[in-house]
Amino acid sequence: MSHPAPTVALEQVICDWIVSLGWDNRQELSYPLYVGPEILTDPDKAVFITGTGGPGYTTEEPATDAVSFQARVRGPADDPLAARLAADTLDALILSAPFPVQVDGATIVHVHRLAGRPSMLPLDEADKRFELTCTYVLVIGV
Repeated sequence: MSHPAPTVALEQVICDWIVSLGWDNRQELSYPLYVGPEILTDPDKAVFITGTGGPGYTTEEPATDAVSFQARVRGPADDPLAARLAADTLDALILSAPFPVQVDGATIVHVHRLAGRPSMLPLDEADKRFELTCTYVLVIGV
């Protein structure tokens, strides 16, 4: 069985889907979304979406594919509560999303966490910007 080639990178589909849910993507006013794996040094407040693999096809005949992605949220310097609030807000937005939905020609069937809520990464003493990460599984139609 032949499947059409994707026309948009999966990480961009995820970013576009998150924005469609109502995420404020403005650079100076909120937490803009960036496609990883590169973690840019600027801006201070940012969200990096990086594909991380996943379990693969969920049925014997490929109808859906499960892939995982990491959302890494970085907050402003010396403000762990702002970073936590942004990560928890993103988490709630993702977990309460309606399904199925079409984004960039792809059908997102479902998204759930791979494990627990967003967790804090070790603090870089050089810049004091707090970061949290959470991994999700996205089930997409093929």
